[in-house]
Amino acid sequence: MEYIGSVIIYIIMICAVIGAVAAIRNSDTGLGKEFMEGIHSTGYIFVPAAGIMASLPYISWFVEKAVSPLFHQIGADPAIAATAILASDMGGYQLAGILKSTIEGWVMAMIVGFMAGATIVFSIPMGLAMLDKRDHKYMALGIMSGILTVPIGAFITSAILVATQMNVRTEITANGESTYAFAIGIGQVLLNLSPILVFVVAIALGLRFLPDMMIRGFMIFGRTMDAGIKLVLVFSIVEYFTGIFTTMFGAWGFDPIIADPQDQYRALETAGYIGIMLAGAFPMVYLLRKYASKPLEAVGKRLGLSPTGSAGLLATIANILAMFRLVRFMPPKDKVINISFGVCAAFLLGDHLSFSANFQPNIILPVIVGKFGAGAIAIALAYWLSVPKALELEKQDRAAGIIGPDEYLDEKQAAGDSEVAATKE
Repeated sequence: MEYIGSVIIYIIMICAVIGAVAAIRNSDTGLGKEFMEGIHSTGYIFVPAAGIMASLPYISWFVEKAVSPLFHQIGADPAIAATAILASDMGGYQLAGILKSTIEGWVMAMIVGFMAGATIVFSIPMGLAMLDKRDHKYMALGIMSGILTVPIGAFITSAILVATQMNVRTEITANGESTYAFAIGIGQVLLNLSPILVFVVAIALGLRFLPDMMIRGFMIFGRTMDAGIKLVLVFSIVEYFTGIFTTMFGAWGFDPIIADPQDQYRALETAGYIGIMLAGAFPMVYLLRKYASKPLEAVGKRLGLSPTGSAGLLATIANILAMFRLVRFMPPKDKVINISFGVCAAFLLGDHLSFSANFQPNIILPVIVGKFGAGAIAIALAYWLSVPKALELEKQDRAAGIIGPDEYLDEKQAAGDSEVAATKE
């Protein structure tokens, strides 16, 4: 299984070469555009990564003093406390490395950060900012269903690592050897995930019974985080070029955002590694979308999704922002299904594949299986828990004129026709 990660990396690199050749011919469309967008994504990744990673000394202090003791008391690895709220590729992996008790706990923290952390610090704030206000309640329903599967996805990936005793890296490096065997019991895996289970159930209950308050809280959280990230970034830039804060105050408590002798993998390098990998990952997803669109759309139709809803699932596994751009055109049921799926499955063939390929390449396949499996389970949970409420809210929105009388009907009819055809078959 260790060779599968290498095979995937070579496939991505082949796609990068194809994308580069296409970009030479035409960088505005097709593979050429995807190649360039992968490179350009470095800047978008760097802004939040720099703000978060520069703040690691303070975030680490808070997590270590306020959260880690709770993990210690129940026997869970405190590294997971970091990525419960921080995405792995936004500083969570580095912070988890500082707090870890074991290498296994650190790797599990990386996995949790691909699901819980990415949702908390990225998907929720970005979704609330990008989606129409009328869609916020459907987003809440989707998050409620999807967040419940975070422990499931992390367990699936960790169980595969345990079963195969996969070798992993013990340091933060993009070119080191994987020499440490992931070897803990399933009981310890469950114990490590138990605080996450309590955490996600609390969020789900809040979204179920206090959705308006939760949405307002997420909006405040997102805006506050965005402002803080940008201020830390700009002050870090000023400090790097002038040293003014060290001169004025005698010290600068934030971490550097560019590599130095103490750490070769600061925010700029991390964002750069992800971006250059996305130069191949984006063309790969484009080729999948182009040549496998019909079977993928057929799967979506069998799930009762409209064509736009089906496209949203594929967009999600590349980057959840691409799906968010489609949400306004989806029927409410599809909005909920897509957002539920995206909690764990987002960035599957994008940022998270790239980050894993750079820092823990041997876990690529287990991560893909865990994230996709959790996303599929989230769809089932959404149909059970959230879709009935979404259909009820849709009726209310139509009665209030928030949704137009004919809005979404063509999409819903297309999904309905496919369901009828599937039944006949």
